[in-house]
Amino acid sequence: MRSGRIPEGIIIPDGRLLLAFSGGSDSLFLLHVLSLLAPGRCEALYVDHALRPRSELEAEMHLNRMNADACGIPLSIVHLPEGLVARTASERGIGIEAAARALRYDCLRRRAAEGGFDRILTAHHREDQVETVLMRMLQSSPFHAWQGIVEDDGTVFRPILSVPKSAIMQYLEDVGAKWSEDSTNSDPCFLRNSIRLCILPLISEEERSAISSIASNVAAFRRRFPPLADDDGVVDRKAFLSSFPFQREELVYALLSRYGFDGRIPRQVLDAVAGKAEEGRGSLEIGAVSAVFSSDSISFHPRLDDFAMEWKGGQLRFQGLVFGPVEPDSLTLIIDTDRLVPPVVLRTAREGDRVQLKGGVKKLSELGKDMRIPHAIVLEDRRGIEAVFARFAGGRDRLSEAMLSESRKGVALAIRHE
Repeated sequence: MRSGRIPEGIIIPDGRLLLAFSGGSDSLFLLHVLSLLAPGRCEALYVDHALRPRSELEAEMHLNRMNADACGIPLSIVHLPEGLVARTASERGIGIEAAARALRYDCLRRRAAEGGFDRILTAHHREDQVETVLMRMLQSSPFHAWQGIVEDDGTVFRPILSVPKSAIMQYLEDVGAKWSEDSTNSDPCFLRNSIRLCILPLISEEERSAISSIASNVAAFRRRFPPLADDDGVVDRKAFLSSFPFQREELVYALLSRYGFDGRIPRQVLDAVAGKAEEGRGSLEIGAVSAVFSSDSISFHPRLDDFAMEWKGGQLRFQGLVFGPVEPDSLTLIIDTDRLVPPVVLRTAREGDRVQLKGGVKKLSELGKDMRIPHAIVLEDRRGIEAVFARFAGGRDRLSEAMLSESRKGVALAIRHE
């Protein structure tokens, strides 16, 4: 393998590194860089999406193995079932490209966890950043989206994000490298490809650097502001109302994405959230996500479909939530599980549900004026509802009178987001 000049300014993180390797020029360049700057602590992963002709894929994988061997970096290959990308796109209401990307990152995260890798590396470069910023401008994306591709999100690191494509190609030419070309990259039906093929050639080197700098400055500007939401997706309403519009938009986008909303978020959704926040009451159903508004807080969580599950101790997972023992705080319910009369069921609250509290029997719908209690989950045994869990949705957890009088000892139980 001939040597070439590596561009300055490339920083490789510590630890074991997993490279997302497509076999194209960009990831091949990064493969070479890693072989020189991080020998002995890298692995490459190639994902076969089964979207192109088999002969093209087989030739690509053969070349990828040769390049990985030449660089002394192990290569793993994951084959996705034929049709999975299309089914995922249909189920999530997203495009083929987005579905392929989501499945690819699923494979990368799974391999990183199994193999004990500290970081996932991708080969996004300056032109990828420019394309992303232009694409988001053309789509009228909110201001925070102008940061483009994030260099470091804590798990995924992009070491060559500031490297121009021209420098990558010059290096590969110098070393005499051979890479594969994805035939779908020339399809102008994809917005990114149309930007790459039709718009980018009209933009000078200086203009590309300026657009890349815009993204870096937006990212730096955003880091100056603390997050508005806690780990459970609960937002202080006053902080939300006093924040900058771009902070609100970014917050709503991040929380909706976290809890299962796929695709672009329409402007009317952002306006509806802001309107409900001003009112300080009510709720919104936004795709697969519920937003609940009170005078104090705004909470986002996965929309709950009706369910009922028998609980025999330990943890239960459902719809992006976890029920089970937790480290207690002053608001956590302490339940004497020995006093529960089997069968014990965890289920969604229903219209007309009642619970015996210290002050008498209450309908769940009467427990809070500012929150929508049907988003609560109840723990029920043969005697009736013993606990109501609504804190995960911005409400308050409550214990029945019987369990209160019996709760000298017990287990701290709560529902939290995964």
